[in-house]
Amino acid sequence: MVRIFFISFFVFICSLFARSQNQFVDLEVSPKSVEVGQAVTITIKTNVDGDLDMILPDEFIQSGAVQSGMSSSIEYVNGRQKAIRYNFQSFTGYFEGEGKFTIGPVKVNTKNKEYASKSFIINVSSRQNMISDDPSKNLNQLVFGIIQQSKQEIYEGESIVLEGKVFAQAEILRVENYTPFKLDGPAESHALGRPNQVTSAYEVINGKDIQTFRIGKQLMFPETVGEFTILPFQTIIAYNDPRKIFPEREKVVSNTTVLTVKPLPEGVPEYFIDAVGKFELNAKLANTRLDQGGVVELKVEISGEGNLHNIKNPEIKLPHGLSFYGDPEITDSISFTSNGAVGTKYFTYFIQVNKGGDVHLNPVKIAYFDPTNESYEVISAKVKTLRVKPDADAPELEEREEEQEVEDPVMLPYVVKYQKDKVQPVSLLTGWGGTLLFCSPIMLGFLLGMVVRLNKKNQTKKDFLKQESQLRSDIFNELNTLKTVENNSDKVIQITQLLIMFLAHQFGVQKGEITRALLKKNVPELLSQKQYVAFINVFDELDLLKYGGSFNDTDINPLIDRIEVLIKGFTK
Repeated sequence: MVRIFFISFFVFICSLFARSQNQFVDLEVSPKSVEVGQAVTITIKTNVDGDLDMILPDEFIQSGAVQSGMSSSIEYVNGRQKAIRYNFQSFTGYFEGEGKFTIGPVKVNTKNKEYASKSFIINVSSRQNMISDDPSKNLNQLVFGIIQQSKQEIYEGESIVLEGKVFAQAEILRVENYTPFKLDGPAESHALGRPNQVTSAYEVINGKDIQTFRIGKQLMFPETVGEFTILPFQTIIAYNDPRKIFPEREKVVSNTTVLTVKPLPEGVPEYFIDAVGKFELNAKLANTRLDQGGVVELKVEISGEGNLHNIKNPEIKLPHGLSFYGDPEITDSISFTSNGAVGTKYFTYFIQVNKGGDVHLNPVKIAYFDPTNESYEVISAKVKTLRVKPDADAPELEEREEEQEVEDPVMLPYVVKYQKDKVQPVSLLTGWGGTLLFCSPIMLGFLLGMVVRLNKKNQTKKDFLKQESQLRSDIFNELNTLKTVENNSDKVIQITQLLIMFLAHQFGVQKGEITRALLKKNVPELLSQKQYVAFINVFDELDLLKYGGSFNDTDINPLIDRIEVLIKGFTK
């Protein structure tokens, strides 16, 4: 059963600008994998003037008010920026039962036409079992807090779920000044739901009715191996004490707990992409017929759950006559749930085909570690054969074996021959021997080659410095332009792409290789500890904005200023 959720759509100035741009209706749902009772944010965007309604499951319970407003984003059309304005409405809710539920589509009806968005399927699972100390040992306290954790031991790259739980033998009136728990070591954290959101319930402990509430649920990825302490969370509560006339306030400091992060087992296979979890692989060519010398797109999709956001791009081994045309493009559709980073990551490789005929591509392979089975898994995806129309004017490619034979040192027999006759090397450089050697075409070619290589090296360095200067200038211009953009959703995505582009250029790697693990690996050789911490903090804030559903009520221009300072101060 479903119900129709009707919204009276406020008309701002939509009718004034809708004529000048394509009309659309978009639906955004985050996250798409949740637990029972976990908050889900639904956002509707449209520039169509009309009555709006959408379909929601009966199991969805709306919580909180509907937020409405007008915003804009920047799109690039034929290399030019174009402002897209739209109205938005956003609200939150939760599911009270398990299963798969469809949200949407959103429909806007005008006098002449109906516009509809796409719909989404939401996976709702039961609440995860959590481990904690026995609360019955603390019943001598009126109010106390306990940290709950999904596991006590995890592997490197694996995630853990942490949640605060408060027990009270009094009526709780208000919760204030919540300070979350944290690991006493480097870790990447993502809030599951809103950090200050409280879920209240009653439990019977040792025959007593105890009011409880959960707060500050987090998904955490520790970044190093070892044994760590999870430091306590703190909060202040106001409660009714039956022995007092006025409400009381008390500071609650929870217990601490311990987490062990184990290294991955030995025997790491080839094609390992630093992935820990459970994943699937798919690879597809954009087309299978092209002309020799053309470029074809190979799209690799890795989907699943685990540390999906931190995986490296797969290594593609190309046959002779094919080469990569630029860096791969990396996009993703990821949400953070109690199972980790869940969704799909897309790698688009651009491959130039310099040979004709039927070209058989190697299967794409990746390896990952499954912590459930405690084993490495290697999976592959076949790629269709390319049908390449030969170019009659294109030079024929030599086989690799021939190239290797050409690269063999041709002077070796000559040297061995004269060593056999025991002629001292110095004697060859005296008299006519030296004159012949230094004036020979071989030596002249060697000297000219050295000069050319030195000039080429110097020119390469100049080109790099010129490119770096231009890149920084372009990034600064883009960041300043983004400050004027009102839509934080597109703003955060573009900021992240610009930062990754800059770091990829600095480290000389592809954009898909920029991960927190890579940054950590380059400390302190290419990156100081202070710079590393600063970059990690920025990425954490961007992820929180991107996946935390707090786009429309956050001013992120100060974050842009911090990124500009980081880029200006970065030196290798």
